[in-house]
Amino acid sequence: MKTESDTPKAYTLVANLPKIFTNTVEILLQELIQDETGVVQVLTSDNINLNPSGGFTPHHLSRLLRDEQVPESQFLGQNIALDISRELANENSLREPAFVFVTVNFIRETRLVFPPDEPTPSRGASGEVLQSHAKIIEMPKCLHKFHQDCLFEWLGRQNSCPLCRSVPYGLDQETES
Repeated sequence: MKTESDTPKAYTLVANLPKIFTNTVEILLQELIQDETGVVQVLTSDNINLNPSGGFTPHHLSRLLRDEQVPESQFLGQNIALDISRELANENSLREPAFVFVTVNFIRETRLVFPPDEPTPSRGASGEVLQSHAKIIEMPKCLHKFHQDCLFEWLGRQNSCPLCRSVPYGLDQETES
């Protein structure tokens, strides 16, 4: 079974505005996905401008975000309000009216979950599921299994198991000492 979740992470910057302006919050919403190699790709991006005339309270910000149909609006409203109050308290030069720029990244995580009664498929060095009809080789020391072609390609570059890095034949570092 495949499960997906979007985890929000907010980054907040606060700056002063001239006294004649009102509090302004500009939010950049981004939905990101990261692959196994660490490459991050932006799936969607949206800008939202808010003018919280009622101040930077968690309730008020959450309501404004909910009106804009932002997912996790209550959680984000609380976090953004906390970040703003922390910035205003820690930096003496900051005061209201303030301009707040927030970047919210929704990081999509995809996981494969297998039921307890269903065995987890074994995967080779290539990441592919090992098929019963494929040529499979078992490493002599660690007993990990791999597609023959994948393992030979790997061993041509590295003299170790792709999973645990143990040396298949000869002396290991541990047995030399």
